[in-house]
Amino acid sequence: MNSLIKQFLYILALSILCGFIRYFTLEDPVLDSNEFSPGPSLANIEYVKDLYDKGLGCFIDARDVNEFHEGHILNSINIPFDIDSTYDNDLLDSLANEIAISDDGKTNKVLIIYCSGEGCSLSEDLAYDLSNYFFEEVIFYFEEGFPVWKNLGYPIKASDLDISTNKSSKPLLNFIDYIIIASILLIFILYFSDTYKHFIPVISRLILGFIFIYFSWDKILDPKLFANVIKNYDIMPFGFEDSVALILPFIEFFIGVFLILGIFVDISATISLGLLFMFVLMIGQAYLRGKSIDCGCLLSDLSDTSSSEKRMYMIKRIIQDICFILYALIVKYRVIFKRDK
Repeated sequence: MNSLIKQFLYILALSILCGFIRYFTLEDPVLDSNEFSPGPSLANIEYVKDLYDKGLGCFIDARDVNEFHEGHILNSINIPFDIDSTYDNDLLDSLANEIAISDDGKTNKVLIIYCSGEGCSLSEDLAYDLSNYFFEEVIFYFEEGFPVWKNLGYPIKASDLDISTNKSSKPLLNFIDYIIIASILLIFILYFSDTYKHFIPVISRLILGFIFIYFSWDKILDPKLFANVIKNYDIMPFGFEDSVALILPFIEFFIGVFLILGIFVDISATISLGLLFMFVLMIGQAYLRGKSIDCGCLLSDLSDTSSSEKRMYMIKRIIQDICFILYALIVKYRVIFKRDK
């Protein structure tokens, strides 16, 4: 047991050291999520409707273009939120004119940003993104969103325009899924073979090691983006996302390397089990709370797909992690598959 604790501390210390070095190699070492700011304000339905009736709100739909055309608040404009979005200067100038501050210090209008309602963070994300261009005092995000507005019978507009060719969607299965399917079939076949059954832990160890390295790499390259993804879960204490974004990917990377090399196998399998159970719980609680977010398992997989698609892929990630837990359990209890002499 003492040996496992020492190995765990070694991996943790190595990950903290690498995270510390990575912090100072960033082009801009200040992580955005750690900058304190009161930020844009939350607006309820009564306040939003009052602004709408008085013509004092410039309404912005943060959902993707397909959902916008299916139905939106009348006279709102569509600015789909994307974590890598760059905004057209003409659009920014147009919004600036809408909310221009008059000589008496008052604004003509404020920005009201909405999305798909409870569980959808696009409106808040876009509000904070636009606060880089406009004063936060004139930016509000309407968290109850379009569903509440529509259900109350307030003015909406729908379009029958077919824009399916523009839809940003991801294939249901990727090469990780094919690896999982193929490996599970192989493990199942080997399990009933006394001659080759002892290869099951080796196969599981190599696949699990590859998975952890694969999923850690782009998070190591872009800790700022990973910190923003963590923030969407709304479970981390303020500012703690930065430390997690710097250290966690290196923990994943090193246990992946150790699993492939066959060293520190017991502690690597134990840590991987802990991380995988944590991932399942984090995605699961977000799903049950009605959130539709990119889980952040693979940053290159982030997209501006619809909230319903995001929720579908949250389920898919949970299923993937359960499969990875199976690999980790096989590695952890590999003695069961030991070759009979």
